[in-house]
Amino acid sequence: MGAQTDARIEWDIYGGYKWAFSKDWTLDVGYLRYEYPNSNALGTALVKPNTDEVYAGVSYGPATLKYSYSINELFGVPHSEGSDYIELSVNYPIIDKVTLNGVLGHQRYKGNQPAAGNFDNGLFDYTVWKIGATYEFGNGFSAGAYYKGTDADPIYFTLKDKDASKDRLVGFVAWSF
Repeated sequence: MGAQTDARIEWDIYGGYKWAFSKDWTLDVGYLRYEYPNSNALGTALVKPNTDEVYAGVSYGPATLKYSYSINELFGVPHSEGSDYIELSVNYPIIDKVTLNGVLGHQRYKGNQPAAGNFDNGLFDYTVWKIGATYEFGNGFSAGAYYKGTDADPIYFTLKDKDASKDRLVGFVAWSF
């Protein structure tokens, strides 16, 4: 019921401001853009998946609670403005340059799709968890891996025989500046 895309890459572009407001406490506010270069909306909805969110988070020590709010249609789902995501993450250093990472989050989709028989976007809601580790190389470069699971309904998260709701192992490389 959501829009599908032929995108082969996702760029996560974000900016914000983070500051310590008390010993061991920080506040983080900002903007996040999920961009799918050269993507074309497919299907009847004809909505591109590019998504804009604003967020606010608070951290104490290794734990962070973050809330994100979509200011446009979320990942191409029609009439989903105002959808939100809440996440609790823990990043605990275990040895020099290695950090254990854990995440528990919940994505909530708002709205209905009148063109699809008033389909309830809430059927796309899901909870996700991740456990993994990150290695810091220095100069803003890091790499890691995590194992992810979710309770997302495969009926709504399968495209071209690829089920995005399945548990999986993910590797990544990141650069921060």
